[in-house]
Amino acid sequence: MEMIRIAKTSDFATQPLRTYRILGRSVGVFRESGGGFRAMEMACKHQGADLSGGRLKDNIITCPWHGWKYDLSTGECTWGAPVHLRPYACEVRGEDIYISLRPVEVDE
Repeated sequence: MEMIRIAKTSDFATQPLRTYRILGRSVGVFRESGGGFRAMEMACKHQGADLSGGRLKDNIITCPWHGWKYDLSTGECTWGAPVHLRPYACEVRGEDIYISLRPVEVDE
């Protein structure tokens, strides 16, 4: 799996979530409460709104358009809809954060 360096861990000192464009897709990288990092697609499954403009609290992001909520630690929609955000592989190497170019399957 091809990985690219996207950020430094120090970039998250003052904000837990940053969004990047990867191959035309909006991808969010965020620091988890335990200090680790995850990467997740940032397009709401309802109508494609950019979730980076939403409110983030306790790993739950709320869509700014219609209020759909997603758990960024799992990608699951917390409103019971049978949809989920696709994760990207994410690794920390020293101070650098690498993510995959494409989303990964949940069972990978």
